[in-house]
Amino acid sequence: MGLARSVAIMSLAAGVSRILGFLRNTAISALFGQNQLTDMLNTSFVIPDTIYLILVGGGVSSAFIPVLTSYLAEENEDAVWQTVSIAFNLVLTLVGVAVILGMIWAPWLVHLIAPGFDADQVAYTAYLTRIVLLAILFHCLNGVLMGTEYAYQSFIGTAIGPLVYNAAIIVFGLALAGKYSIAAFAISTLIGAALNFLVQVWGVWHLKPRYRLVLDLKNPGIRRIFKLMLPVTIGLSIAQLNLFFNQTFIASYLPRGSINALTISSRVVLVPILFASSMGIALLPALTRIAMERDYSSFTRYLSGSLRAVVFISIPATVGLIALGQPVVRVLFQHGRFTSADTLATTEALVFYSLGITAYGAYEILSRAFYATQDTVTPLKIGLVTLAAGTALNFTLGPAFGIRGLALAYSLAGCVNVALLLYYLRCKVQTSLEGRRLLQTAMKSLLAALLMGLLLTLAAGHLLLPVTWPRLVREGLELALLITLGILSYGGLTWLLRMEELAMFLNVLSRRLHRSRAATG
Repeated sequence: MGLARSVAIMSLAAGVSRILGFLRNTAISALFGQNQLTDMLNTSFVIPDTIYLILVGGGVSSAFIPVLTSYLAEENEDAVWQTVSIAFNLVLTLVGVAVILGMIWAPWLVHLIAPGFDADQVAYTAYLTRIVLLAILFHCLNGVLMGTEYAYQSFIGTAIGPLVYNAAIIVFGLALAGKYSIAAFAISTLIGAALNFLVQVWGVWHLKPRYRLVLDLKNPGIRRIFKLMLPVTIGLSIAQLNLFFNQTFIASYLPRGSINALTISSRVVLVPILFASSMGIALLPALTRIAMERDYSSFTRYLSGSLRAVVFISIPATVGLIALGQPVVRVLFQHGRFTSADTLATTEALVFYSLGITAYGAYEILSRAFYATQDTVTPLKIGLVTLAAGTALNFTLGPAFGIRGLALAYSLAGCVNVALLLYYLRCKVQTSLEGRRLLQTAMKSLLAALLMGLLLTLAAGHLLLPVTWPRLVREGLELALLITLGILSYGGLTWLLRMEELAMFLNVLSRRLHRSRAATG
């Protein structure tokens, strides 16, 4: 239940942050539409995001948190803060150098990742990239601070920071757009990242930090982190390479606006995956402690329950987005210069990206199960196989079917990845991971979700509110009613099917409500 509460807190914060992220994308779409400007803005994030993933992103979840958690389990806080201090100083140095080099080589790098861009597009994208690179420095430092908070299971800064980040992007982006055009949203990203950094400093301050100005590469904790994160960093680089081929390289040759359609549709799909990501982050410290005790019975129980919860949420999310994809895109993005044609193109990508929700959700759990056992080599090997499959699918389906083919290729690559992870994890722990229960959950969820999707499709054709109402109000209310119908119908069907995952969610919700009433009483 402690894990469930942590997941609930993080999922709620992540959900609100994602709503703000959609408002940010809505503002950009309304002001600039879906064209070469939005393609250039999205492309400007590729190099900075890659720097983050290579230097920090992989290390935080796979190595930094497990190492700190092991020190905390030994009640060795001196080692914790020594490791945190060295990691912070090291990230500041390495990322600082990477940012400087990235700013110098920006035009060449942009031409490399988007060969379909002309000279003017390359020049302007390089200008935007230089701004976003400065923001990534703050993001990387935030990664160290947030990893420290996760290890202590303190979620104050990690919950508030992303909200501040997205809110700042919206406010400052809108305020500066008249003067700086779409570059305003690159500038506001820098401002938001800096403000998020201040929030994380505040969050860590509650832990009574013992920061030291030290850079000791021979420190045992740092050496363990390097050893663990190297394979994961390579693996994440592989995943980023697959995403790069999927959303930028090939898409730069497609009609203008294709990069933006792929980008914003993939962000919609991230909403249900956020639940799995939150669960994976909250699960990691517990799995690490259990793995240290070699209690594989508890390890399997935790892991199986998490996977079944992800399946229970992911399958109806997939069916729901397929059934309601067009109204979702229309309500979120079709404003101002974002046209109905843009909505149709984005919906096509959304439908095929949705097919990979369950796979990428399960990946968030399975990958952390390997990290908890301090095995980062196996996911790397699997990542190489996934890259080969994904690259072949991208270059086959992309040119043949456009953005639909690219979205489908990404989903299929995710399925290959999670199938291999599941197989090798079963071999590692030498148990079935309660495979029969997992399959039972999947089949019942699929049956309930398909019936839900049929009901939503029928209801969408008959739910017509007065046309005299403002379009956004009318369509937004229609979508809200359909989503509510979907949740209630899926819940009712899973109750009839006696799914224990439903009881778990209702139990968590009941406890949260009881605590809220007790606090207000």
